[in-house]
Amino acid sequence: MAVQCEVCGKRPEYGHNVSHAKNHTPRRWVPNIQVKRVLVGSELVRLKICTRCLRTLSKSERVG
Repeated sequence: MAVQCEVCGKRPEYGHNVSHAKNHTPRRWVPNIQVKRVLVGSELVRLKICTRCLRTLSKSERVG
């Protein structure tokens, strides 16, 4: 299963842990992906969506 948001396309980012001694070890930051049923148009669709997009979506539904 790909770890990618189907709304914004957010994917894992790569970098390094840096210790106090300046040792670099690889690490990755993975987005918080949830599988949710979202109303798109007039039908419910299952999407792999990051929590940031889910939060934004709920805010826009509250206004309109």
